[in-house]
Amino acid sequence: MVSGRHARLTLDGDGIWIEDLNSANGTWVDGKRIKEKTLLDPSSIIRLGRTMLHLEAGLSSAPALMPSPGKQKTPEPFEPPAEVVAGDESMPNLVLDGAAPDAARERLTAVCELTAALSEIDSVDTLSFLLLEHLHRAFASFGRNLHSGLLMGPELILKAYRPESDPPTCSLTLGRHVLSEKKACLWRLGVQGDVDPSMSLMAAGTTSAMYAPLIWSGEVYGVVYFDATSGTKSFEKDDLRLVQLMATQTAIFIKNLQLGQVLQREAAIKSRLLAQFPPSIAERLARLPDHTSIPSERLDRVTVLISDVRGFTKLAAAMEPEAVVRMLNDMFHELTPIVLKHNGTVDKYIGDALLAVFGCPEADDQQDEHAIQAALEMQESIHNLETKRWRGRTPFRIGIAVHTGPAIHGFIGAPERMEYTVVGNTINITSRYCDAAAPGEILVSPQIYQRLHYCLDVEHPPLEVETKHEGLIKAYVVRGWKGSRAAKKEGKS
Repeated sequence: MVSGRHARLTLDGDGIWIEDLNSANGTWVDGKRIKEKTLLDPSSIIRLGRTMLHLEAGLSSAPALMPSPGKQKTPEPFEPPAEVVAGDESMPNLVLDGAAPDAARERLTAVCELTAALSEIDSVDTLSFLLLEHLHRAFASFGRNLHSGLLMGPELILKAYRPESDPPTCSLTLGRHVLSEKKACLWRLGVQGDVDPSMSLMAAGTTSAMYAPLIWSGEVYGVVYFDATSGTKSFEKDDLRLVQLMATQTAIFIKNLQLGQVLQREAAIKSRLLAQFPPSIAERLARLPDHTSIPSERLDRVTVLISDVRGFTKLAAAMEPEAVVRMLNDMFHELTPIVLKHNGTVDKYIGDALLAVFGCPEADDQQDEHAIQAALEMQESIHNLETKRWRGRTPFRIGIAVHTGPAIHGFIGAPERMEYTVVGNTINITSRYCDAAAPGEILVSPQIYQRLHYCLDVEHPPLEVETKHEGLIKAYVVRGWKGSRAAKKEGKS
């Protein structure tokens, strides 16, 4: 919020001057943005970005800071808050405590009207304007010289203010005090208290002001202020209770909005994750505020499966686009559930190819078996499509490769679209194996065969696959599944 070269202070015989150096957010003195070199006095409040500065007189190393007689301003007296109300006081107490029946009825009516209006809102922006509108309605008898605003968050960002034809009249000093103390604050000119609200209230001509925290269940979302200028009767403590009551009601709706946004976010994330992860993992990830459950890290070993349609370019060129898309959707509709059923993660779809990973994000000591079982079922499902839904059409036939090795995994992408993925040379090598797989064929690397030699039925000798970067690599053609790790252990015993 503060530029590298924001403002310059200079000292001369007249006093201290300040000038803005074309900063992005401006230099403000006593609530006004300065456009030229300005003389300060000891009561001046300077704001750079969100930082408030003030001068202190009596420094031994500098001349007196008072302006020259011709330019001196007479500082107006500042008066701190006169009354406070606990920000988290119960709503029944805020309605009834110390109130005559007519006053209690007015408070309750104002809150009910606000509740009815807030029930239709869908954003904090809409909520802000509704709160201020109903505040002015509740205090219509005070006349027109009223100003209000809503300061949101710990930074007290001015979300809305009324009337927009006038500059906002808020005191950030009182706002910060209310935010930290969690108490509604009533300030009146000429009444002593224990908080200095700075000169901003007097500079705006304010004679009476109320500041209330938007607080619910101990969490403060912001501060609402409501003030009156000269010619308007002063606010009393009963008025402060009404403002706090409406602020509390607004805080409840802010909490509801946040909960709704969390649910929408979880639903959106879950819909994406369900397409990538098995349901048990997707459910857990969707409930997290971010993707901290899957830190980006290097894994010693994952098992990668890639399937790809053989001769897809030639097939697609001879078909109508709608037919190509329909058959691709048919294929992925069959293949994806198979991967998820065997605890695999669908990393991505690349045109007519599918990339799946086993053994992450959650470890799986049977990741190799699960990948091979998925590959066998995938080939079977394509055969079923060929004999049923694709009957009479030129079918898609896929080649599948399975390889294992190290990789890096994590969520990658822009904040608006984060996707879980794995990267590394293991994926590249699996792609080389897949390129060599014939239609309807499953190729596995020696690393996979070494781990599953007891349960895989493969052709011998292995193939030699020529690659551009890795040279000749061996690959085994899978004919079927002979057994499982558990069966092998039972046979030994």
